[in-house]
Amino acid sequence: MADGGIIAVGGLIASSASALGTSVQAAAQSKVFWDPKKEKDDLSGNVEEIIVDLNETVRKLGCIKKDFENKVKRNNMKAPSEMYSEWVRLVVEIGKKVEEKRTEYDKQSKEEAFFRSSSYVDFREAFKKMYKKVKSLGEESNQLQHKMFVDLLPKPIMNKDGPYNNFVTHEKQIKEILDLLGSSKVKRIGILGTVGIGKTTMMRNLNNHEKVAKTFEIVIWLKVSTEGSKKNLTRKHLLQAIVRRLKLNIGGSSNADEVTSTNVHGVAERISMELQGKKFLLLLDDVKECLNLTKIGIPESNNGSKIVLTTRLRRVCRKMVEQIINVSYLSLDESWKMFQDVLKSSEVLGDPEIKKIARRVCNECSGLPLLIQKVASTFKFKDNRTAWSDGLNNWRKWPEKDREGIKEMYNLLKFCYDDLDDEQRQKCFLYGALYPEGSGINADYLLECWAAENFLGNDDSITMESLKCGHHVLSHLKYVSLLEEGESENQVTMHKFIRHLALYIAEDVPDCNYMVETSKELRQPPKVESWIEKTRISFGDNKLEQLPASPSCSKLSTLFLQKNSSLEEIPPTFFENMTELRVLDVSHTGIEGLPSSLTASKGLKVLYLNNCTNLVEFPSHIVAALEHLEALDIVGSGINNILPHMENLTKLRRLRVSFSTSRNENATQEVNFNYEAISKLSILEELVINVKSREIWSDYVEENIMKEVATLKEFKSLKFCFPDDKVVDVVEVIGSQKYQILRIRAPDATILLSFIERSLWRNVQDIENFEFYIGSKRSEHPQLPDFHEHVRCVKYCEVEGRNSPILKVLAQAVAFELVGNNKINQLSDSELTNMNGIQSCLIEDCDAIETIVGTSNSVLLPSLEHLFIKNLPKLESILKGPFQRGSLAKLTTLVLFGCQILVQVFPHGSIQQLCEIQCLEIEKCDEIEEIISESNTRGNLPILPKLKKMILRDMRNLSSICAIETLEWPSLEELEIFKCPDLSKLPFSNAKKLERIDIA
Repeated sequence: MADGGIIAVGGLIASSASALGTSVQAAAQSKVFWDPKKEKDDLSGNVEEIIVDLNETVRKLGCIKKDFENKVKRNNMKAPSEMYSEWVRLVVEIGKKVEEKRTEYDKQSKEEAFFRSSSYVDFREAFKKMYKKVKSLGEESNQLQHKMFVDLLPKPIMNKDGPYNNFVTHEKQIKEILDLLGSSKVKRIGILGTVGIGKTTMMRNLNNHEKVAKTFEIVIWLKVSTEGSKKNLTRKHLLQAIVRRLKLNIGGSSNADEVTSTNVHGVAERISMELQGKKFLLLLDDVKECLNLTKIGIPESNNGSKIVLTTRLRRVCRKMVEQIINVSYLSLDESWKMFQDVLKSSEVLGDPEIKKIARRVCNECSGLPLLIQKVASTFKFKDNRTAWSDGLNNWRKWPEKDREGIKEMYNLLKFCYDDLDDEQRQKCFLYGALYPEGSGINADYLLECWAAENFLGNDDSITMESLKCGHHVLSHLKYVSLLEEGESENQVTMHKFIRHLALYIAEDVPDCNYMVETSKELRQPPKVESWIEKTRISFGDNKLEQLPASPSCSKLSTLFLQKNSSLEEIPPTFFENMTELRVLDVSHTGIEGLPSSLTASKGLKVLYLNNCTNLVEFPSHIVAALEHLEALDIVGSGINNILPHMENLTKLRRLRVSFSTSRNENATQEVNFNYEAISKLSILEELVINVKSREIWSDYVEENIMKEVATLKEFKSLKFCFPDDKVVDVVEVIGSQKYQILRIRAPDATILLSFIERSLWRNVQDIENFEFYIGSKRSEHPQLPDFHEHVRCVKYCEVEGRNSPILKVLAQAVAFELVGNNKINQLSDSELTNMNGIQSCLIEDCDAIETIVGTSNSVLLPSLEHLFIKNLPKLESILKGPFQRGSLAKLTTLVLFGCQILVQVFPHGSIQQLCEIQCLEIEKCDEIEEIISESNTRGNLPILPKLKKMILRDMRNLSSICAIETLEWPSLEELEIFKCPDLSKLPFSNAKKLERIDIA
């Protein structure tokens, strides 16, 4: 049965793929999916007329079902209800019954006596009954739309990503814990060990273990504290985490933020009720102090529920658990195996002297997995004995710092830090410790800050070139495991231990006079005396309500105040003494304005105001003073446009702004975007526009923006960010200065050409390297195997009809993809004749194309080497009618897929024209019976003399490759035939070079 469950019957019952694949837009937007007033109550007595009415109701029902299915697919927060599932089952069932009954009718109606028999009456009544059933299901859909979903139950286990511990030492202890989980004598288990020994990794192994999944109804992972803090997270934070895990509704909402300090007692009771009677496993990671589990809703249970915690404090274990598992250090052999696994260099270890030093380095890691990971990651760059020997000596000589039991880890990080062997990389690494622990650090923002702080070269400008340098530094820091990939795309994180110890190192670095007080729920800032002489200050992720009036910070270059939602005002004189300030982040705060004292920070280069929803003004006198500002982010703030006076930001290179609508005097929404201001930012390199709603977006808006950025000499990147987290890179200039590629994605060729004609590249001919994607989102992913190897590429996707501006673009292209067009009949149409330079071409899902090259007085596609043809339902031929010699003369690769009515691969007289073909691949072309017709073999001319590879797949009617069994195949080397049931003879006795035959 076809997808959707309603099968095409005798031409009267519509194709299910068509009926269910077509969404009725009006129905999707209306509350009434099925209007009973529009349906007939009394049907005709004529069976054929009844079938017509039945067909229409089945089609409508199919459309509603498809709309509902799409709605279910889009909703990731809820599950489909049983009522909905039953309705879908009945829709599928009635579709099948209609099909079966219609087939039976068609068969019996061929008999002359049928229409006078009682069977005719029976069929009429059966079809009427089916019509009523379909109507009933349609009417039910109106009520069903409000009952389609139910709340999702929490998954029993949420797998935790991270390293898997497979060392015998730890596996024995994991097995011991698993045995305890099955014991009725122990309810609470503690995993005790020092920093970096693998406690969290063991806990992760437990969380993901299949035995745990089979034993417990639900597993709850709870991070109890943050590194650097001596206390557990607050009761409210822990309750919020449990509410999220259990997907509980609190106060009528599933938002865990509804948990407040005033309702924690009630929330705890709600959690307790939810867990009562369930067999649960609670995993508490990094417990810093004794925790009253009752206060976070964990009930006492005798049904086999268990609690496992990790800690480095024995006193916590003594008070909270019944059984302690002391995590062991890795043995020497296990340490050495892990060291080698991270190193991944058998070549280096093949040197006996290096191997000897490597053993000693590994032994210095004291069996700590985290230590081994970081040290081996650093040493894997060393490729000679001297480098290894120096590394060992450097590792041993650093002074120990014994603070909170992290002596080994400090030694590790100090060594890895020094081994960066580059002051630039060292500064960049230490800067990362300014961000709150566990936070995802936006890589773009981090690079901007590095550049502003002059960590990326002699020039402190935030240019694309300096950011490329930053990307190299970032990649290196990730490679040596000092930074890690974040949970979201384009984010990095710093491991909590690495960050904690980086702050220790910063204490001894003269230029890093940091003050970092993050994620501590501070309501008041540290005393103003502590601000003096600081070069970088970070108070991110707190609850600050006020700031000092005018702190003395003459050396301050970076100030992080982000994620202080209670901060509504910055004192008027706050910035007076911050004359050296380069980076200011006040994003995600409640500020309503910027103080005039910000004008004192004339050297400010980076300003983040994103998600300051109460901020609606950016005063002109402040803008005028910030003459060195290069990066500005106002996305999600109350500023939803590029303000006219922003053109005074003459050094601005990177701008992020929101695009929304405003209300006019008639209270209707209208687009109000200051397009003209864009082109006045003369050295702008990147523009990111956050689109608040797709409804307000249009090709017109996109074209206007592209026209403005086209006039900017330094411009490199235009991005649109949509509410569904979709990011579209509309304009990109990638590569180095010596070899740059212009990559553009445009909904229409007119917009593309408009951009090109207004830009530095006044003519397409002047662009040396380009990739142009025109049309729908399908255009983002090229299908040609070698698309990116070409220097001038065009993909033209799902553009309705003909589009003349494409001519100028195609004239310079080397690779071309035509996808989803429904008007072009052949590539030799006048709109597409200017393709003499095309070397690779893909044509896919073009419903109107009947031939590739038709009758023409011109030589067509003379440079084409690779041709891929896929899913062309009307394709009758590749070459048709008289054509000029030289057309397709260089074609070496021909691939045909899913061309259902194509009968001949090589029409009469064409095969000699295609004598350069080396690879021929044909698949799912059902009407082809013969590859090379007898008419093409007359005249003793060579047939496909250069063909090296032939692939034939899923050709159910193919009965012959060539009628002439003695045909020469002078170059054929590979032959693959799969699912060609009628092919019985293979004419390859003269294929002297044939080495590989694969037949199935």
